[in-house]
Amino acid sequence: MRAFCLFFLIFAIAFSQDDEFIHTELDWLTIETEHFLVHYHPGAERTAKVVAKIAEEIYEPITSLYNYKPERKINLIIKDYDDYSNGVTYFYDDRIEIWASALDFELRGSHNWLRDVVTHEFTHMIQMRVAMKFGKKVPAIYLQWLGYERENRPDVLYGFPNIIVSYPISGVNVPAWFAEGTAQFNHPNLNYDYWDTHRDMILRMQVIDNKLLSWEELNSFGKTSLGNESVYNSGFSLVEFIVKNYGVDKLYEISRELKSPLCLTIDQAIKKALGLEGKQLYDMWREYLKGKYQRQIESIGERVDGEIICETGFGNFYPKFSPEGGKIAYISNKENDYFSISALYLLELKTRKELKIADAVSSSISWSADGKKIFYSKRTRKNKNWQNLYDVFFYDFELKKETRLTYGLRAKNPAVSSDGKYLAFVFYEDGTANIGIAELSGSSRIDKFKNLTNFKNGEQIYNLSFSPDGKKIVFDYLLKDNRDIGIIDVESQTFQSPITTQHDERNPIFSTDGSKIYFSSDRNGVFNIYEFDIATGEIMQLTNVYGGAFMPDVYGDKLVYSTYTSDGFKIAYINGFKRFKPSNGVNLLAMGDGIIEQMQISKSNDYNDADLPEFESKEYSNVYTPISFYPVIRLDNYNKHDKGIDKLKIGFYAHSTDVLGKYSLFGGGLINRKFERDLFLIFEFSDRIPILYQLGLKPKFSLEAYNITRRTKFNLELGLNLIPVDIVYHLTEVDLLFHWRLFLQNLNLKTGFTFSRYSAEIKSFTIPETNMLVPSSDDVYFIGRVFYLNLTFRDILPRSNSDINPIGRKVILRLNYELNKLNPDGTYELKNGFLVPVYKNYNFWRFELGWNEYLKLPFKNHALGLILKYGSIIGKPVNEFFDFYIGGLIGMRGYSFYSFGGNEVLMLRSVYRFPIYERLSLQFLQFGINRVYAGVFFNFGNAWSEKFNLDNFKKDAGVELRIDGTSFYIFPMKLFFSVAYGFDKFERVVNKERFSYGREFRFYFGLVFEFDSLE
Repeated sequence: MRAFCLFFLIFAIAFSQDDEFIHTELDWLTIETEHFLVHYHPGAERTAKVVAKIAEEIYEPITSLYNYKPERKINLIIKDYDDYSNGVTYFYDDRIEIWASALDFELRGSHNWLRDVVTHEFTHMIQMRVAMKFGKKVPAIYLQWLGYERENRPDVLYGFPNIIVSYPISGVNVPAWFAEGTAQFNHPNLNYDYWDTHRDMILRMQVIDNKLLSWEELNSFGKTSLGNESVYNSGFSLVEFIVKNYGVDKLYEISRELKSPLCLTIDQAIKKALGLEGKQLYDMWREYLKGKYQRQIESIGERVDGEIICETGFGNFYPKFSPEGGKIAYISNKENDYFSISALYLLELKTRKELKIADAVSSSISWSADGKKIFYSKRTRKNKNWQNLYDVFFYDFELKKETRLTYGLRAKNPAVSSDGKYLAFVFYEDGTANIGIAELSGSSRIDKFKNLTNFKNGEQIYNLSFSPDGKKIVFDYLLKDNRDIGIIDVESQTFQSPITTQHDERNPIFSTDGSKIYFSSDRNGVFNIYEFDIATGEIMQLTNVYGGAFMPDVYGDKLVYSTYTSDGFKIAYINGFKRFKPSNGVNLLAMGDGIIEQMQISKSNDYNDADLPEFESKEYSNVYTPISFYPVIRLDNYNKHDKGIDKLKIGFYAHSTDVLGKYSLFGGGLINRKFERDLFLIFEFSDRIPILYQLGLKPKFSLEAYNITRRTKFNLELGLNLIPVDIVYHLTEVDLLFHWRLFLQNLNLKTGFTFSRYSAEIKSFTIPETNMLVPSSDDVYFIGRVFYLNLTFRDILPRSNSDINPIGRKVILRLNYELNKLNPDGTYELKNGFLVPVYKNYNFWRFELGWNEYLKLPFKNHALGLILKYGSIIGKPVNEFFDFYIGGLIGMRGYSFYSFGGNEVLMLRSVYRFPIYERLSLQFLQFGINRVYAGVFFNFGNAWSEKFNLDNFKKDAGVELRIDGTSFYIFPMKLFFSVAYGFDKFERVVNKERFSYGREFRFYFGLVFEFDSLE
């Protein structure tokens, strides 16, 4: 009977999802065009209109290239409540999400953001539709297998799972390089994303240092920021190589070949479309790149590069000399896997000692003139609506304290005047950047904020630097493509552009006397540091590197900058730099064989997005995504008496959502030949909840309902007789819950109420003594009502391997108040010819605590996990039906799940996990293997109801193998194999029967979507 609860645990392991931030404070509007619905909130109107215009302009070229037109209008959702740049395509849902903030990414050049992202995402939508195997309504077919521990206890219908497999046969299998390559290429005549010097830089350094991603590594993401971007770059280059050598129509042909259900890999599609093996295509492309970049390197000439002084990490940016010149402050991600996890560091030039100053800094930085403070920006959700916005902070070296200066101002890249009176920064609104300036007061706040610029048509501003006298600010800005250098007068707000070319000029700073500007430019195809004389207009070159040189700072004749290598961005230093005249006439981008590269040099700039059509906006009315169906075939062998086809369950899952995420519905059902069923329905409401919203509370509401049935045979105790009967058990459970964000962005609260009803449908039988026929009856043997509070704190360091080998902390606390009615002994009274259960009431408090602490060890990617699980039914002992159990897959694996339980449990686990292969990249048919880890664990724990006794605690140990990969290039594939041995032999008496446990090996296996739920 207890086995019914396992359904919910299995469901959690197979289908767990992260909570998202919801913004019910926003009202939404819609612009409808011929082919699109553009949804936006107040404050993003200009962006929405530009997106609507762009979308209609690109519709015909993209759909014609792939010979496919969507059946319904595509929904474009414009978001501008976070300082975040991205676009996401839900190609089964007719939905594209676009963030208004323009992309400012160190590994990308500067393009027109909206034209780039709209074209990119719409190309995803169309190209993926062409490649769908089962049509638009069936994203995947699930094959599942649930195996169970052998249990002989009479009170347990079947054991806990020791095998959990949920494997999708995907409706698409487009590898990452081809998906992103085609989306970046988009169309030969659009060129809103084009091959630029940043992309050339990344690929050039990988090729010349022999670090190009392998054919297998190109297939999926799951890498570091640098690795993931390399998939984009390599994919873009490889797609252009295909177009150049075989024609643009081959992109459609390859996509169409991927549509076949029997086409499991991109290699098969390339073979049919191009007539050669995928690896052969890769080798041809690699040899082409070697020749191209060898010619580039030969043309660069003598290298002029600095000494690498900060090389840890691949994201080292914005170095700044301290006012006295003895220290350098800079931003670095150090040993983290992503650019976003960066911090502010201070380096002493003489001793080369480093000190971390502040976490989560992701902007340029500015010293105060006295060197006592340093200013920077960081994104924070510490605001009323949990929006992720940039604000300005400073660190006081004397007080050793960080102070926040702005609140919700969306302020980035601060600069402080030399007299310390003014703070300037870039701020964002509706996809447009402007310069703001404010007075710095002595009370750690800003006053008299005003705009220095008044751009309103998507213009972008990046880095700011005050002149030595504080009267001017130099900055880099973007109107369409590539950056130029501008200067603005603080008093008069007059604007001039001293450096405006067809190239990309960025990261400008004034010299200490204000007569020169130092900046980075790609004027010869490689970013280098240059010096511009304001009076004469003369430009001199200071570096000549193979990768790229960015973000300069100068102190006397000392130069520090961020330089790009095949291992990412490092900080380079030149003590005594020399000036030389730039070379003329070199264009490295044209050093291929002159076809694609030259085509991309001619960019599309013949548009004017300031001139917008008159679009009519109306209040948003709910638009729902098409219902997606997921057929499911499950081998579910919980009943040891079932044979063959009886173990099979067939059914489906179905899902639909409001395109803005206000409502969603997810449900499904499976049934076998004996009509045993598994049904569930989950409704989520993420809009304004009356009364709660008026009180300033914005939870997400969920209604979940489950119903399952199981058949078995049972000996019914009636008087002195044991009568064999057929029984069908029914479990119905309804859960009403609210999801809340609480105080911190990674602290979640769930409050709710659960109603459970367990019943036994007893088929008709005859009483032997009287030959009386007892008709079938459906009797409820358990009714549960639970009020609960569930608090989860999750602070796992984001890493490419964070699921297979986490670092950080996870704490789960649950408190229940339960009101239960139970027929504990299966005792029935015969009343009026019907059996009536005899209930007992069990009302109590239940407390659970889970604490997972994962510690980083000195060896790379080695970790030690320390896990505590504690549960207690508070007060006097209650019936064992309500016991905690601590064995099995999610507990002490050396013992079966039901081997020991009690009203209280305590388990301590230590697990040492380490990599066997950290970068494997194997591909076999549709299966991709990225990394393999092993773990050794030891458990110590027990369960009890009456008295705590340390001598009764059990011990087990085991090993686990974890394999992290992908299936069909798109689905996460997590495999685990585990074996454990219980060291303690013990017996347990249940219903006067004795059962023995321990001193045996127990085995576990699974294929799931994530490892997190296993611990």
